[in-house]
Amino acid sequence: MTLTENVYRICVLQDETTPLECIANTLEGGQFANAEDINTWLLIFASALIFFMQAGFAMLCAGSVRIKNVGNTMLKNLLDACGAAIGYFTVGYAFSFGGQNQTTATTFIGTTNFFMQDVPSLAFW
Repeated sequence: MTLTENVYRICVLQDETTPLECIANTLEGGQFANAEDINTWLLIFASALIFFMQAGFAMLCAGSVRIKNVGNTMLKNLLDACGAAIGYFTVGYAFSFGGQNQTTATTFIGTTNFFMQDVPSLAFW
């Protein structure tokens, strides 16, 4: 069953007086707790968009130089993407997610997990 069918079954078929309030309470109550899955999917989707944006920028640069310089421009953009990946591996993940756990408050910038050390699950990376 889909999420919509489950909410319909719970709220509308149980003769609730206000179906919209029941739907809101059902979704907020965590009966369908897939917010972490949605956040993970959105993070991966946004990362893919940013990566493809780099390819689009490479095409823009290739179109604005002479043919003899296209190879150099493509290499520059490839090295830029590789440098960004290495930079994220070294400090980006730590700044984004380092120091977050369930017991302490989230900090503005992470202070742990540099170079992906002590990361509980490398599959998240």
